Amino acid sequence: MSLSTITFRIHRWMGWLIGVQVLVWVTGGVVFSLLPFKPWVKGADTVKPPAVVLPAGWAGRVAPALHAAAQFGEVTGIAAVSTPQGPALRLNYRGALKPVIVPVDGTPWAPPDEAALRRFGAGLYQGQATMTAVERLARVPQRLGIVAETGGRGDLWRLRFDDAFATRIYLDGRTGEFVTSRNEAWVWYDFFWRLHIMDYADGEDFNGTLLRVASIAAWGLVIAGAVLAVLAVRRRWRVWRKPARA
Repeated sequence: MSLSTITFRIHRWMGWLIGVQVLVWVTGGVVFSLLPFKPWVKGADTVKPPAVVLPAGWAGRVAPALHAAAQFGEVTGIAAVSTPQGPALRLNYRGALKPVIVPVDGTPWAPPDEAALRRFGAGLYQGQATMTAVERLARVPQRLGIVAETGGRGDLWRLRFDDAFATRIYLDGRTGEFVTSRNEAWVWYDFFWRLHIMDYADGEDFNGTLLRVASIAAWGLVIAGAVLAVLAVRRRWRVWRKPARA
């Protein structure tokens, strides 16, 4: 069996084995190159994450409530956060204790109602569309079968807007803190990203077994194609070099 025949068979079987995934890789590359990442996928032109600005004199006002909250358990971290009630401090505890929110204006913490959530979301949204829904979700449904908009995180408020990208703002279910924003451009980008790296669960492992096997197979497909191209050129060269018969 000639080298050309063996290489052709390898190339053909590699094509059947990996051809669809190669098409997916190329299609994903086209999607990644065409979708503007910051303004569309990340929604930078539509949603501005809140900036936490602590007012003057906040330390004195918050001291009593902060001292009381510190007695609940072993504090592992304190962070300044923005909530529908205004800037606050979030205390995280070791173990199963839920975080405690301490408003920096000295007022008692109260879970946000729908009106407060709407005002907060309207302040984050930079577009011209209207808010169409405010809903609390125990679990955020997957999109396109494999896309998890919030990475599996549940108990969230979802604020939906009727703009061209169907923008969605997610807030913490208990505290109303900003979690993330998503839109249809992000969903399609993430969908092709998961297909591209062949991680259909978390969308973060770009060194998995499936991708390694597919990459090696694709490398074999390209090498076999290169060998066939060289053999074809060599045949044509020989024909061209062969003197014509009288």
